[in-house]
Amino acid sequence: MSIYDELGIPKLINAVGTYTVVGGSRMSEETLRDLNDAARSFVEVEKLQDILNRKVAEITCNEAALLCNSCSSAIYLATAACVEKHYGKNFNNLSAEEISRCEVVALWGQHIPYDHAMEQLGVKIRFVGYPNMQTELSAGVVRDAINSNTVMCYFAPRTPDGYYGEGCMNLSDFIAIAHSCNIPVLADGAAQLPPKHNLWRYTRDLGADMACFSGGKDLAGPQASGLLVGSSELLNIATALSFPRYGCGRIMKIGREEMVALYSAIRQYVNADENARLQWCENEVNKLVSALESCKNFSAERSWPNQAGQPLPRAFVNLQSDSITPAKLREMLLKGTPGIICYSENRPGVYINPMCLTDGEMDKIIVRFKEIDRQLQ
Repeated sequence: MSIYDELGIPKLINAVGTYTVVGGSRMSEETLRDLNDAARSFVEVEKLQDILNRKVAEITCNEAALLCNSCSSAIYLATAACVEKHYGKNFNNLSAEEISRCEVVALWGQHIPYDHAMEQLGVKIRFVGYPNMQTELSAGVVRDAINSNTVMCYFAPRTPDGYYGEGCMNLSDFIAIAHSCNIPVLADGAAQLPPKHNLWRYTRDLGADMACFSGGKDLAGPQASGLLVGSSELLNIATALSFPRYGCGRIMKIGREEMVALYSAIRQYVNADENARLQWCENEVNKLVSALESCKNFSAERSWPNQAGQPLPRAFVNLQSDSITPAKLREMLLKGTPGIICYSENRPGVYINPMCLTDGEMDKIIVRFKEIDRQLQ
């Protein structure tokens, strides 16, 4: 009996993707072995952290790296590093008033719940532009928002090339503006894997000073882990402020097991065959599309890219009749055995995302759609 069976918690087939609300991702057997091995012994945590950070920096083609306990923590620590650099004195010696004067420039169209990590440090966020992803944003608007209190510029890429909106400002433009004012840039790539080259594209190739990623999404490390990469100057400051040292990041504890497991997951991710994974996802989508051709109430089609702009396919299952609503279909899928979780995203049907599926799970999804189709006739 599994622990979930003991607790009476139904296990789900994850057809939505790497969403935190369903556990993010699934660690590989190799990652789990490394996590368990790390848990069996005591080590000097700072020494372990320093070695792992250097190794991760090397395999991700960055000057420096920091393994932390979430992508939100990475944002918090990156901001703290920029505040310390701005004042030229240790962050721990700054007053709350000094910190509160600091500002981060960000785009209204990228305002997300996770940017609260910056405000929790005590800085202000100065949002510019319009609160949508389509309206053109000029360089002058961003440049005019930068002033003597600006410590960092924040950009949240949502496509492989980091576009703010089609035909609008992209990450490269944003970096150029910030750097012309000598302000560092943090690229928040929390869910922007794949492709794996984003681990170094935002920093090494496009010039962002730092980039952060979720360890518990496509990297398939522990759910409560994160990665910050980039400038050795800023990362050294962030590391000095992070757990296990006594600084503003002390509360953001990450265990030796989680650090080792995240390192293991990153190593596997960088060495993995992306093309083989892409083809597997394409095959799973095609399998669903073909299988539903015989259904009366459903049809499926390939969708590209997925909900986070990641270069992987999904299937969209269309409702072919008025006999069921999207909400009812989601409810029936979730209440089946096993339960299948999927989203509609305000469309008349449901998306089936293969990125978190394993062999055989799409077959179970197909069986359930056909069962529901028969019930509706």
